[in-house]
Amino acid sequence: MMAEEDDGKKHFSMDAILENEQNLKKKNKRKNKKKKTELFEDDFKIDVDDKRFNAMYTSHHFALDPSDPNFKRTKATEALIDEKQKRREEKETNLNRELMENNEVEDKLKSSKDELNILVKSIKNKTNQFHKRKNKKK
Repeated sequence: MMAEEDDGKKHFSMDAILENEQNLKKKNKRKNKKKKTELFEDDFKIDVDDKRFNAMYTSHHFALDPSDPNFKRTKATEALIDEKQKRREEKETNLNRELMENNEVEDKLKSSKDELNILVKSIKNKTNQFHKRKNKKK
């Protein structure tokens, strides 16, 4: 009885998605025009900014491996891979920026230390000169 009723839900079919993507390739476009078959529409949109997927971007335990024989290339997996590459590039640029800022801070500290050393030497020289003058007067 439940099988006969259509509850209006779209069910996920990986086989249909893969077949559709294969049919969309250049070689198969001619065949599709001849057959005029109805293609399965993959309207599944993945939210790559979802916090539940953060482990896929940061941990090697959850990384997608396109070289795996069981890997199925779909729009969603492409989106995940692209997002991971984008985040990796952002992380590298942020690290480079932080290194540049740290180098600038170190340069400023070094120059301020140099200035401080020069100031200390100057003060020592002046105090030595003052003490020498004082000793000569006695």
